Amino acid sequence: MEKTMDMPLDSTTNESDYSLFSIRQAARACSLSRSSLIRLEERGLLTPAYTDTRTGYRYYDNNNISRILQIQKFQWMGFSPEEIVSYFESGGKADGLLDTLERKLSALQRQVEEMRMRSHDVPDMSLSIVKIPETLCCVRKYEGALIQDKYHASYDFFHKCAEKGIALAPKPFFMINERTDYLEGKITSTPYDFYVCIPVLPKDAPEDAVPIPACTALSLLVYGNYSNLDKAYLYLGEQVRERGLTPAGYIRVIALVAPYVGKEIDPNRYCSQLVLPVED
Repeated sequence: MEKTMDMPLDSTTNESDYSLFSIRQAARACSLSRSSLIRLEERGLLTPAYTDTRTGYRYYDNNNISRILQIQKFQWMGFSPEEIVSYFESGGKADGLLDTLERKLSALQRQVEEMRMRSHDVPDMSLSIVKIPETLCCVRKYEGALIQDKYHASYDFFHKCAEKGIALAPKPFFMINERTDYLEGKITSTPYDFYVCIPVLPKDAPEDAVPIPACTALSLLVYGNYSNLDKAYLYLGEQVRERGLTPAGYIRVIALVAPYVGKEIDPNRYCSQLVLPVED
């Protein structure tokens, strides 16, 4: 009779009949070093099938080898040791891992859109509704209305953060502008308050770092030199009115490609993202 999927394993298979692997053999089978296997153990990811209490020698079985290969796969997918441990401890519930992958996918999609904009050779704009994640930042308030005001303020604060030895995150800095004129279909020269936000690494963040909250936003990617920004603001305001959207905060201007990226970057290849939080 043919065996079906719901039948038990062959009872004649006795795992104890098989010899254990030394750490050298296990490491070779998984293309790892001995120290790498020990680090997996220290992080709570792996427990050898047997450890000789007298010599300290570790021995591994087939299940250990299979687990190591699964761990390597999860590491390649970008999961942290804590997430991998949680997966095994939960009996294989993958909800947490799926949430992590979906966040990574969303970030990757934003990066693809950014690179698509960078590849353009003419001024352009791209509008969409996006989810913006929370970002931990060092924040400082300034006042002004001109592009030069924003440039000098961001340069000044960026320098101060680096000078203090703050661990900066590999993310673009941005500004939060307390202005609403563009929502009324006009651009004024009246100075307004704005905040320069420099992303920092959460684990090494200073005590006064501020979490800029996640939001649903109307996003406008603007490709080209800064002479296009007033036009972009007006277009964004027009779209807010036409779509019947309700702003849920001040506009954020993210410097995706800007002078700080590299002095050799052609200004006509700058890329800015205007992000207006809106009510869901």
